[in-house]
Parts: sequence; structure tokens; C-alpha cells
Amino acid sequence: MNRFCPICACQRNTYLYKQNFNNKDISLMESYDVVVCSNCGFVYADNIPSQDDFNNYYTVMSKYEFDYKNGVVSNSYIEHFTKIVNFLIPHITDFNAKILDIGCSTGALLSIFKLNGYSNLLGIDPSPSCVRATKELYNIEASVNNIFNFNTNEKFDLIILSAVLEHLVDFNNSMQKIRSLLKDRGLLFIEVPDAERFVLYISMPFQQFSIEHINYFSQNSIRNLLSKFSFEIIELQKNENRINQSIDPDIFILSRKSNENNFIIKRDDICELKIRNYISQCAELDLKIKKVIQEKLSNKNKIIVWGVGTHTQRMLGSILDLSKILFFVDSNIRYIGKKLKGIEIKSPSDIKEEGIPILISTYSYQEEIAYQIKEILKLNNEIITIY
Repeated sequence: MNRFCPICACQRNTYLYKQNFNNKDISLMESYDVVVCSNCGFVYADNIPSQDDFNNYYTVMSKYEFDYKNGVVSNSYIEHFTKIVNFLIPHITDFNAKILDIGCSTGALLSIFKLNGYSNLLGIDPSPSCVRATKELYNIEASVNNIFNFNTNEKFDLIILSAVLEHLVDFNNSMQKIRSLLKDRGLLFIEVPDAERFVLYISMPFQQFSIEHINYFSQNSIRNLLSKFSFEIIELQKNENRINQSIDPDIFILSRKSNENNFIIKRDDICELKIRNYISQCAELDLKIKKVIQEKLSNKNKIIVWGVGTHTQRMLGSILDLSKILFFVDSNIRYIGKKLKGIEIKSPSDIKEEGIPILISTYSYQEEIAYQIKEILKLNNEIITIY
């Protein structure tokens, strides 16, 4: 569907880039357009499915369950969540404060609050597996819900949107819902990727334009959004999200619910330039990566491709030769048994072909997968890395 600007509702935009996923087997869409609003300068994805489609996708295709680790997140996640809690603690002096984490995944962020003495905790997540893990791993209350269908008579002191807003199609209903769930002068914490700094943290081409990330915030655009829904900013901090090998720029914003409405759009003239630069540099890196893959696969008759995410999906439309792919492998149980371009996706434990090279098609998990192949699965297959 065509989107009006999610912040200012302007119908006019300028095209910047088309991100192709080349399938609808495990993706929500074949592609989307990255555009910039002609009025306020917000950069977002256009020609995308509806909010209902996204809600269903996160229910049935969630990749935030960490099933291959029984819901337990890595130390890098714990370190990042601890950083969030340390950012918030000075503003939450009451240990009985009611805290709601929207999109709680398996509950690790709430568990850090619990370790710090907070007990009135609730998580919601569209994935039943995530909710089950939150309860079983940390004994924290959680329910299967999304921001749109969650109903309660409770009012919260703090609502957390960590890595959520960049996934939402509909800001208007979601922000109105959050206001209704907060107490008077209740706090809202938001963490979003920082689009102004994408260009400084390029690890693989166009990784910020993923299947799920459809909004690209700058400091100015997040200020516009909060102002529109009458939130006053208490603290804003530039930060980094260091998960596994990846380092991504992000913004921490703490705001307070207000009854004043002095909304005035402040046009963002910087983010478009930063995104254009990001696209240009990614295009250059993309050519280099494709050359590396072409050279490494030139003498291979058959390969197994480990990873079916955005990285692989982009490559399917260009450099990866489908006739060479015996099958795909992924640790996400939601993908196993499905097909990508007619080729089956299998579990790591299903790899029996010892003589077939394994191409690791990811940056973030490259070292972890290589370790899993050698040390856990005890496979002797040649490992082909890209990065």
C-alpha cells in the first residue's frame, strides 16, 4: 500500500532507493521503496503491506524467540539491555512503578529491571513462544498481544518501546494507545536506530533497510513524532547497539506524557542527505561483496547456504546462482520446512552432506555459525565466509 508520511500525513514524497527481497515465501513483500517526505523530511518505506499484515507476520514468523537457545539471549543483548536500564533508573525512583515492555521478546530486558529491585513488570509480545519464555525463564508476567489489541484498565508509570517504532506502519493509533495506557505525566522510553549515523556503521550493504525496518528516524523526526502526540522530551542520548559482530547506531529517548499541544513541524533537512550518502556507500560495498562471492563460488558445483534473511534474499536476485544451491539452512524454526525460490530451508541438524561447501550468508552471526558448524555439529564441510 502507499503510505502517507507516518508523522505529518503529507501525501508527497521523493523516491530514494528500492530494496528488493525477491520473494514472498518467507518475506512480507517482494520489495519496498525508501522515500523522503516532501514536507517534514522523514525517511520511511513506501509500498508496503498493511499494519494487520505486519501484525500477523510477527505472530507467525517471529525471529525474536531465540528457540535455538531455548529463549536465552547472548551476553551482548544483556549488556545492551543493562545500558537501557541504567539510562532509566535515575528517573524511576519508585520500585513499585508499573512498567510495561511492548514487544518484550523473551523478557530479558524486563529481567534486568527485576534484578534491580523492580517487581511490577509486564511484557506483551505477538509471539506465544516469546511470552512463554518470559514467564518460564524469568517468572515475569506477559501476555500474547500487540500494541493495537492490548486492553487493560491498568495505567503505567513507564512504557518501553525498545526497537519497536521502526517496525510500525501505523503511528497514529499506536501513539494514541500509548497515551491511553500511561498515567498522567507517565514516562515513555523509545529506542530507535539513528538514521543520521547509518553511514558511519556499514557492515554489510543496505542492512538498515531490512524486511521489518520501515521507518528511519533522526533526532529531529523523533522529536516531531513525540511533539505531535504531546510528549515532552526529558533526555535524549546517542548510543550504540552492539549485538554479536554488528554495531548499529541508535537513539535513547525518554519523554513524559503532557497535556500541552504545541505541535509545530520542524523540517529535517539533514537526514535525507545522510541516507543518500548511506545508499551510495552501500552500493559501492555491494559491488565488492558480489565480486567476493563470485570468486569464491566460481569453482563450486553445489553449495549449502546458511542464513535466509535480508542478506540472502537480496543476493538471490543478483549474484547467488539458484542452480548451485542444494538447500538453505537457518536456526529459526519458523523458516524450517518452508521454501525460498522453490529450494527447501532445513535445520542445522539436517546437514548430512559432508562434501558440500557451506556459504555463511550473514555478517552479524558469521563467527557464531562457523563455531556451530565446527564445534557443535562437528561437520567437516568447507566453510565459505563473505566478511
